[in-house]
Amino acid sequence: MRKLLLAGSVLALFAAAPALAADLPAQAIPAKAPVYIPPPIYNWNGFYVGGHVGGGWSSQQATELAPGVAAFPTGTVFNKNNMSGFFGGVQGGFNWQVSNVVFGIEGEYSWADVNGSVTTVSPVFGGFSSNVTAKDKDYALATGRIGYAADNWLFFAKGGGAWGQTSSTGTGLLANGTVFETNTANSNRSGWVVGAGVEWGFAPNWSAKVEYNHIDFGSSNVTVLGTVTGASSISVSNTVEVVKGGVNYRFNWGSPVVAKY
Repeated sequence: MRKLLLAGSVLALFAAAPALAADLPAQAIPAKAPVYIPPPIYNWNGFYVGGHVGGGWSSQQATELAPGVAAFPTGTVFNKNNMSGFFGGVQGGFNWQVSNVVFGIEGEYSWADVNGSVTTVSPVFGGFSSNVTAKDKDYALATGRIGYAADNWLFFAKGGGAWGQTSSTGTGLLANGTVFETNTANSNRSGWVVGAGVEWGFAPNWSAKVEYNHIDFGSSNVTVLGTVTGASSISVSNTVEVVKGGVNYRFNWGSPVVAKY
């Protein structure tokens, strides 16, 4: 009898096992950790166009060349003409971004109204003086750029070639203020430029910048046409300091840049 009861209990236990297993909670499968994708950073790649405005400070130094004129013989150094004014223009270029380094080329043209006047007294005839008003008419720059991108901030340096045009008018005055003669001169200049600045991307395709440029046009010989003395020649050296702000619109090229950590 005991054996029969024991056997019955074992059979009942096996019969109830599936039901008990169904009531147990299912074992949770561990979830895979999400794959980390670095966030995209601001994309500086591509062609861009824009405009700029700024202020310029130009310094001109002139020296009389042979054969000179009666009031200003060969070697006369005229007083330096320190000019100032405003300019504005357009620019365009291309950026190529490799990680955080941005390489680029840029061309720009500025219409300028940077002018000033200076008077020099004749070293020979103390009562005779020359008053000259000069004007920088434009600036053209072709430069290479290299910069460091910190997301939507770009810190850059640039350098390349520079071209410009200057015009001047002068009057020769006697001691009593009477105009003795008038003269004119125009020159096309070439030289070099270096600069640095910072650009801020305030929208996916838009950026604003501020930069400083130093332009050196070196020395060039200029012909002066006088109404009394005729043609004479001077050597003019010219440097320009400019500060400008601008806005660019960029046509993004290439894949979005991914931040590296």
